[in-house]
Amino acid sequence: ELNNSKEYYITNISHTSFGKDTNTYFLKEIISEIYFDEEGDTNYRLERFTKSDSLEDFIIKDIWTIKKNKRLIEVVEENERFVKMVFPINEYLYWDGNALNARGNQEYYLDNIHDNYNMNNFSFDSTVSVIQDFKSNQIEYESAKEVYASGIGLVYKENIELNINNGNISDVNYGSSYVQELINY
Repeated sequence: ELNNSKEYYITNISHTSFGKDTNTYFLKEIISEIYFDEEGDTNYRLERFTKSDSLEDFIIKDIWTIKKNKRLIEVVEENERFVKMVFPINEYLYWDGNALNARGNQEYYLDNIHDNYNMNNFSFDSTVSVIQDFKSNQIEYESAKEVYASGIGLVYKENIELNINNGNISDVNYGSSYVQELINY
């Protein structure tokens, strides 16, 4: 919806040989414009704002666009187009999330379709998880996923890439962890 806004709490951790560096901040997203493209598809202008402290004012960070039609949802993030969701939603869907950008093939799939999801004192009764990447072995842990709630949109996002020891994700050599959690809508 136009002027619809959501606020998230971001935790971004960088692991290096010197230890870990944690950066936290707030992200606010607002649908500022709805328009139709030359193909007749609905497009949304998504303005993104950040602040490092809850007492500060938000400042503009960047602008993304979202395109939705009967088959899929595309999001342009930092000038790269990703296929975030395909329709109709079912457990047998697999698609290349990078089909519309220059990155290599990345198979996405759906999980936890219409499940309840609880987070930060919120309870969502119908969600779907889009699994973008998952790998776990003795030396690597990777997890990229987004959780969407019906009628709300994105409520949780993670992108974790760690080099670990003996399969223990608490024993990290290097890597990064990005977590985005909805705190207000």
